[in-house]
Amino acid sequence: VLVLVTILFEAYVAHYNASRFYIELENNSMKRFGLLVFYSFGLSTAFFIFVSVFGFLTFGSNCSGLILNNYSPNDIWATISRIAIAVSVATTYPLIFIGVKDGILDLLMVPIDLQTSNNLNALSVILLSGITLIAVFVSDLGMVSAVGGGTLATAVVFVFPALMLRWNVKDMEEKATVHQKREVKFCLALMWLGIAVGVIGVWLAVTGKE
Repeated sequence: VLVLVTILFEAYVAHYNASRFYIELENNSMKRFGLLVFYSFGLSTAFFIFVSVFGFLTFGSNCSGLILNNYSPNDIWATISRIAIAVSVATTYPLIFIGVKDGILDLLMVPIDLQTSNNLNALSVILLSGITLIAVFVSDLGMVSAVGGGTLATAVVFVFPALMLRWNVKDMEEKATVHQKREVKFCLALMWLGIAVGVIGVWLAVTGKE
C-alpha cells in the first residue's frame, strides 16, 4: 500500500509549472486557479482509480509496472493504448523538462546574460543524454515511480511548500494571524507524515518486500 502511495505522490506532481499555468490562465485569479486545480486533479483522480482498479482486477498481484506490458502484443486495443501513451509522453515531456531545466539554472544561479540559446541547447543535450542513459538500464517503471515519488515528489509536495509557508509566516511576525500559525503547524505535521510514508515506501520498493 505504501509503495502505491509513493507512486501517487509522483502522479500528482505539477507544482514546478504552477506559476506558469497561473500566468497563462485567462482572466487569472486565485479563485479561478483554485477551481482549475480542483477540477483537473479531480478528473485525474477518477482516471487513476479507474485504471488502477480494473488493472488489479484483471491481473492481481502480477501487474507490471507498466500495465500494458501485461497484455499480448497481438491485442489491438493494447496496441492502440501503447500508441496513445507514446503520444502522451512525447507531448507532455517538454512541460516537465522545462521545469527541470529552469530548476537547474536557478540552483546553479546562472546569470541571465549566460543563458544564451547555445548554452541552453547544450544544457538540454546534456540533461536528455543523462536521462536517456538511465532509461536504457532501468526498465521497472513501477520502481522508478515509487522511488521518484518517495523522494523528489515528497520534497516537492510536502517539504518545500510547508517550509516556504513557515518562513513566510515567520517573516510576518506579529502580523501573522492565529489561523496562519495553525496552518503552519498542520502543514509541518503533514510534512513529517509525508516524509515517513515516502521513506518507508522507497525502502519497500527497493528491497521488494511486501
